[in-house]
Amino acid sequence: MASTEQKTVETSCAPTRQMLWRVRGLRFVLVVICFALIVGQLINLQLVQGEQLRQAAVAQQLSDITISPNRGQIYDCHMNLLAQTIEVCTVIMSPRNIKDEQTRVRIADEVSAVLEIDRDKLYQQTQDSHSQYKEIARRIDKEKGDAFIQWANENGLASVFYVITDYKRNYPMNTLLSSVMGFVNTEVGTSGRGAEGIEYYYNDVLSGTAGRLITALNAQGDELPNSLTYKSAVDAKNGNSLVLTIDQYIQQVTEKYLDEAVASCAAKNRGCAIVMDVDTCAILAMATSGDYDLNHPRTIADATAAERAALLAGDEQSEAVWAALKLQWRNKAVADYYEPGSVFKTFTASAALDENIASEKSIFDCNGYFSLPGANKMKCHVYPRSHGKQTLEEAISNSCNPAFMQLGLQIGADLFFKYYTGFGFTEKTGVDLPGESDVSASLYHNRAGLTDVSLATSAIGQTFKVTPLQIINAMCAVAGDGYLRQPYIVAEIRDADGSVVSETKSTVRRQVISEQTSERMAAILAKAVDGGGSKNAYVAGYRVAAKTGTGVNTDQQVEEEDKDVWASCAAFAPADHPQVAVLVMVDSPTIGQYDGTICAPVVKKIYEQILPYLGVEPEYTEAEISKLNTTAPNVEGKTVQQAEKSAQSKSLRVQVLGKGGTVLQQVPAAGSSIAKDGTLVLYTDSDSLEQTVAVPDLNGKSLAQVKKRAAELGLNLIVQGISTEQGKAQAAVQSIEAGSTVLKGTVITVEFVYQDTTG
Repeated sequence: MASTEQKTVETSCAPTRQMLWRVRGLRFVLVVICFALIVGQLINLQLVQGEQLRQAAVAQQLSDITISPNRGQIYDCHMNLLAQTIEVCTVIMSPRNIKDEQTRVRIADEVSAVLEIDRDKLYQQTQDSHSQYKEIARRIDKEKGDAFIQWANENGLASVFYVITDYKRNYPMNTLLSSVMGFVNTEVGTSGRGAEGIEYYYNDVLSGTAGRLITALNAQGDELPNSLTYKSAVDAKNGNSLVLTIDQYIQQVTEKYLDEAVASCAAKNRGCAIVMDVDTCAILAMATSGDYDLNHPRTIADATAAERAALLAGDEQSEAVWAALKLQWRNKAVADYYEPGSVFKTFTASAALDENIASEKSIFDCNGYFSLPGANKMKCHVYPRSHGKQTLEEAISNSCNPAFMQLGLQIGADLFFKYYTGFGFTEKTGVDLPGESDVSASLYHNRAGLTDVSLATSAIGQTFKVTPLQIINAMCAVAGDGYLRQPYIVAEIRDADGSVVSETKSTVRRQVISEQTSERMAAILAKAVDGGGSKNAYVAGYRVAAKTGTGVNTDQQVEEEDKDVWASCAAFAPADHPQVAVLVMVDSPTIGQYDGTICAPVVKKIYEQILPYLGVEPEYTEAEISKLNTTAPNVEGKTVQQAEKSAQSKSLRVQVLGKGGTVLQQVPAAGSSIAKDGTLVLYTDSDSLEQTVAVPDLNGKSLAQVKKRAAELGLNLIVQGISTEQGKAQAAVQSIEAGSTVLKGTVITVEFVYQDTTG
């Protein structure tokens, strides 16, 4: 019985056929799941992560070093260098190739001294014996790199190091053209993009294409031994260069006189100036006062702002520094809006003449103010006095607000807005510079918004805003036969070999006024300078056409007399054959506020320097000829300060040579005839008396050429033979023979004769 029970128990513990099938099914499911997971992972690795893993493998097997390209140069219109790349070096060390501890110590001691780097950090790097790539010095000067290479060769360590050529940006003229030029976003190297100005706008043209140095690595990440087999280089492609329309000399002159004006009137918000070629709208100079060193763009140039920021801490300091930097980088000429004031009367008058609504002799009555229903009295600048009855020519010269308010209403809203749009005030100029502000409808009165009151105020240049670049661009249209052109600042793009890749052509956008209207406006604006309201822009020998303006900041919620103003003057010359336009704008002067006393004198000084430089011949009137010369005062034995005052009273410049405080000798001598605006040279010690120059050959040269050459050598001129005759005069006789050695300041009398054109 017992055996039977035992047999029964054994039989009951054996797996049934159903259980076996279940086990087999479970095994099959598990195999399928595992297979699916493996297949899924393979799909993920090959298809989803395949490219990423391939790149990681390459990165693990290759050392890839970027080789910076040589960023293109930037030149002025005469190929004077404004921005360049300087060759620098990056030094790489291979600790694996260092033989022993003694060599490691020697490298740490001597290389750290040669390259001026941290000795302890370098020593730590030498101990990584598995590595063949340790960057120990970045973008060092070429001279220092050359000295290091010589040291490595002389000490048998050339196998431990190699040097990669790199570049950094350099600006030879430092602060010149700073608000226009801009900079790259790191002070060393050009791996970053241009951050401001031309460097930013033309970054893709200038930057070139980076090269690569690729080295194969073994499984441990070390460089494989055979460099000839496993290294390859892709050469960097250098960037193209830019030739600007900017003239370095004109830029220097413009910056000098703008800075003087901004300082003399203690302007709150800086100022700007633009010089433009009338025929093409090429920009010859563009300046914003308060420039900065392009080689150190992140250093605050304004000492007051820097001191103010230094007194702060934390986030407040960071915010103050950033605000100061953004301000010094800002190109006011293209980015800032202002109300142009009476300068805009040029365009109101142009519209009236072009539509035959008024003529030069049309009469306007001024009783000191202008009234319209529902508006306060709009006063003339001479209120409570008045201009009385005056012609349109006189109204421009007088800059009479009531007269131009009347003229604006005569023109009407439709035509006024037509010409406002035509002169380009509702759109950007399209200049090839970054930061040009957008022109939104909130800046001006559109056609629907031109009520009688807004039309009257717009006609005198108030209650709307424009940029300085828009104003000078429109002024060039008035001067240039009525054609509005697109301004530009890059004349050519050249490749690394100097070949011209592209050239900018002058682009006409549209004709706004007729050629006849253009000529009539030039004559009217010239009269405004010749004894009229813009007389401070007068330059002897040249007919300058100009209009001054004082725009009141109507956005300020203060009493009228407390509001800030924008003083400006827009001009072109010569009036009868316009070649060069100039705009000067000063923002919020605190000493003197009127345009005619702030900006017109700057325009005058700029023209006095650049018109002769550009070869524009002067044409003197009889009255001007009689005032060309004066006599030198007697200043020998006087202090330098006393001598300077005496010279200024005679309208003479002064050049002091030597380090003494008393005048030992003067040139020219006391009582000698000398041209007004000539230079009285003061010699103050024995060494200075040895400074001589050779007299140039002036025969056959024009008056402008003679003046330029004499100025370059520090010689004075007495001009004879110049009259009001038409034609070009050439130098025929000079009082001191060419090649003679004379002291600086010596007077040379040059006689000119007119070329006979009658046949």
